[in-house]
Amino acid sequence: MTTLKKNRTIIRLPKAAGRSAFLLLALLLLCGCGVYTFSGSTLPGYLKTVDIPLFGNQSLQADVAEELTNKLNQQILSSNLLRIVTSDGDASIEGRVMSYTNQPYTYGAEGYRDVTVTQYAVSISVDVAFMDNKKNEPLYKGIVTGEGIYDLDGESEEIGRSRAIDEVIEQILQNSVQSW
Repeated sequence: MTTLKKNRTIIRLPKAAGRSAFLLLALLLLCGCGVYTFSGSTLPGYLKTVDIPLFGNQSLQADVAEELTNKLNQQILSSNLLRIVTSDGDASIEGRVMSYTNQPYTYGAEGYRDVTVTQYAVSISVDVAFMDNKKNEPLYKGIVTGEGIYDLDGESEEIGRSRAIDEVIEQILQNSVQSW
């Protein structure tokens, strides 16, 4: 017999009942934890490879599509979620840069009628599709926009552009890889 103390009352349970309760509790805990994944990805298990063709560019900004495609490739490689192949991947991430703008973001005033721009914002919009080539259907399709703010004192448009591209890539990955 096993004894348990509860509110100063001693309850005596047969050893078999104690073991059964323990086994039932352990089984419930193990089954309940079986559906969770700790990889941060909810990609279908059959997707192992991805191809990422060079993004198109409908903006007037040269080389932005190349920089975006290269950084996306680097991010996929570092995440170890999918292996990148040159063609015929289980999945594809395709896109095109729709717009690129660099506009004043923050203004300052040093005197009467003396307005200066202190920060600019680069904004990049990309039409992107993450395709499941095994099932021939989109897993994600939409337009994502990234913004990179840079300070005119010591920073350049290139820094703002890099920040905007990083934000676009983060959104692509969140929408494509991590949120099903």
